[in-house]
Amino acid sequence: MFLDEYEALEKSWGIDLPRAAEVKSLLTTENNARGDGEWFTKYSYSKPINFAETTFVQLTTQQVAEANNKIENFKIRTIKFRQNEQSVVEVFKTHVIQAAEGDYYFYKALDHGNDTIVLLYKTADKELYKYEWHQ
Repeated sequence: MFLDEYEALEKSWGIDLPRAAEVKSLLTTENNARGDGEWFTKYSYSKPINFAETTFVQLTTQQVAEANNKIENFKIRTIKFRQNEQSVVEVFKTHVIQAAEGDYYFYKALDHGNDTIVLLYKTADKELYKYEWHQ
């Protein structure tokens, strides 16, 4: 049985996200039975998410650069790993997401950094972006 998107986040990362009004896969490169690959996903919500009881951090001005660096690192690693594949490069050109003060952010690395996840919730847009890497 395959886990759905939300069950997989809970099982792999301990993250319990509310169901989104729309989930759009912007990039999926899963390429073998072990589940290796990269995922860039957009979750759109019809109402704001309350992150008060979660491990998400509400970004201060000082923390914005850290969040943007994690996202940029995901892009660079993915493009390099996919050998500048045009479709991968285009996804990141089309969807330029920047953290801002007041947004919510989550980062976790497992297996010595071989598995990472960055979640960024854009408060103003009620959109959450997932950058997940498994190698």
